Amino acid sequence: MNSDPVTLVAALRNTLEDTERDFSSMPFFVRPMVRRGFASRTGQGLDEWQRLAMALASEVKSDTEPARVRERHPRLREQLVQLAENYRTAPERASKGMGALAGTLQRVQEASRRREEAIRAFIAWLG
Repeated sequence: MNSDPVTLVAALRNTLEDTERDFSSMPFFVRPMVRRGFASRTGQGLDEWQRLAMALASEVKSDTEPARVRERHPRLREQLVQLAENYRTAPERASKGMGALAGTLQRVQEASRRREEAIRAFIAWLG
């Protein structure tokens, strides 16, 4: 993945937007449970993640140094690790909830892999 910080922040924002779309497409009665689980596993709710990503997008330029971002957001790396782990383990959780829906499960696996890769690329850039 590209190591330009602007691209990495855009990938984070896209990942969170995709996650929001996925949550919104779930049955109404499942959404609160899924949102609570996401917040529990990642340390903050999807809305907070989206606010953080928007703040990063306004701060980060192509020539921004990782140290500057780490200084402004001292817990960012730790938070991103939690987010990446959430996406890494999503297929396992989905398989329990979806049973034998192989096509759907495959879609979840592919989306989760892409999302985890995007977050881990940002983590790698942060150092």
